Amino acid sequence: MATQKTDVVIVGVGAVGGILAAELGKAGMKVIGLERGPRLTTQDFSALDELRYFQRQELRPSSKRQPVTWRPDAKTNAKPLPILNYGNQAGGGTVHYGALSWRFHEDDFRARSHTIERYGASAIPADSSLTDWPLTYADLEPFYDQAEYELGVSGRAGNLQGRKTDAGNPFEAPRRREYPLPALLPDQSGVIFAAAGQKLGYHPFSSPRAILSQPYQGRAGCTYCGFCQSFGCHMAAKSSILVTKLPEADATGNFKLLTGTMCYRVNSDNSGRVTGVSYYAADGSDNTIEADLVILATFIYDNTRLLLLSKTAKFPNGLANSSGQLGKHLMAHIGARVFVAFDDRYVNIYMGPSAQKHSLDDFNADNFDHSGMKFVRGAQLSVTPADLEAGPIGASISMNPPPGIPRWGAAYRDFLAKYFARYAAFIAQTENLPYADQTVDLDPHVRDQYGMPAPRLTYDWRRPNEVARIEFLLNKLEELGRASGATHVWRSPTGSGAPGAHHEGGTRMGSDPKLSVVNRYGQSWDIPNLFVIGSSTFPTMSGFNPTLTIQALAYSSADAIVNRYKKSPGALV
Repeated sequence: MATQKTDVVIVGVGAVGGILAAELGKAGMKVIGLERGPRLTTQDFSALDELRYFQRQELRPSSKRQPVTWRPDAKTNAKPLPILNYGNQAGGGTVHYGALSWRFHEDDFRARSHTIERYGASAIPADSSLTDWPLTYADLEPFYDQAEYELGVSGRAGNLQGRKTDAGNPFEAPRRREYPLPALLPDQSGVIFAAAGQKLGYHPFSSPRAILSQPYQGRAGCTYCGFCQSFGCHMAAKSSILVTKLPEADATGNFKLLTGTMCYRVNSDNSGRVTGVSYYAADGSDNTIEADLVILATFIYDNTRLLLLSKTAKFPNGLANSSGQLGKHLMAHIGARVFVAFDDRYVNIYMGPSAQKHSLDDFNADNFDHSGMKFVRGAQLSVTPADLEAGPIGASISMNPPPGIPRWGAAYRDFLAKYFARYAAFIAQTENLPYADQTVDLDPHVRDQYGMPAPRLTYDWRRPNEVARIEFLLNKLEELGRASGATHVWRSPTGSGAPGAHHEGGTRMGSDPKLSVVNRYGQSWDIPNLFVIGSSTFPTMSGFNPTLTIQALAYSSADAIVNRYKKSPGALV
């Protein structure tokens, strides 16, 4: 067994880990990063290889080698999820994601207190663990700004220091300055969606993305090639951690990246502190890193799983789990989707960047009056291609045909031949309230390629609040579809209750050690030299994609470590 020593070890070098590696390295701290996958280069994506990256999903973990299982309730046997929507390489999911870069609303950070103030406590489902964050939008705004400018985000402000405009999202929280780059050019689907929204009196706008609309910091602007979501960018125009923060970390001379490594335990001593981690190297050897500071920066499954696997006599239910909150409050976005198809115009939805091409925020968060409704919170509405679903060999496009058309045979062939370039999907990315019985734990029956128990999700979104919200939003999507002038407007099935995209929760942050796993900086209440950072710490979610908030939290935690923790090691910040 080989042993290395360092100041800091970071497990997972993606949206969180890359930022921390660069920021801590610049502060003079020696950092080792462990990454399960490889470190690819921009040249690896130059072939625009659809078989490798879209069908085989090679930028995501293999569901066979790294299974994650799901069951709707504790009485049902869990089954492996067919597609895992997070990264498996240096840079993590930022390499292949759709690059949506949203700031949360002010009331997203205080969903419980805001709801009670406006609608009363009875509006919150009795079984929901809805709570407030231990920080505010104002606390995070400087770090949102830092992330947008250091990484490179394109958009148009809708609320610049309190001055609202329809040029961007008028519902957004106030920002100190304009985006560093102008918004990306709209495509035909964006034009159609915007016209429909404006016709109905809503406020559509170009979605903000971590994609360069023009050259920035030595990188080229987007070429609108269409090989975006599921692909790494062959132009380095996507502002992934791979091309932004990892080179910056390298330049400090204080960062060492170990790829092909699988961390299986966080080590600790009898004094109540962690001492480092153990991992399997690419050659199968068992190794240890001794570190003064341990940071878990993986996706929510492995953040939670590592703590559960690292239990001790002091923490028999998982490391840093004296609160009993570890693994609870799993959330995911619920997708309501309506298809539109045109007889008289082409849409060509697959041109340009893929995800959420144009959006409106009128029905997100508490941007509309919920009085008399049977639900709280909302969704961001946008236009996008069809979603991915599991196919016989990997991923395939899922566009269910309208009623009366089968999903096979000549009628289905003729439908696709006519409408494949004439359709779009209008979607609502719907917020899911937290519930304590929606959990991540260890599957007793399924193991991964290393012999470790697979993460098991127990989750079913089909609760009264969520079902009522989905129905409301499907009606709004159909209204938009009809306003677009589409010949055909039809709903997509709402699914089985399985978690959708952007999984969050499991190591909840809070202001009370009895009710949370970590504080606002991701620092363990129980073990001050252990940090857990990423969407696993989110107390609640938003109708927006989480990545920019994850990155802002990483910058915030890095600032706290450098300017506060480093001065008093082992103390709470």
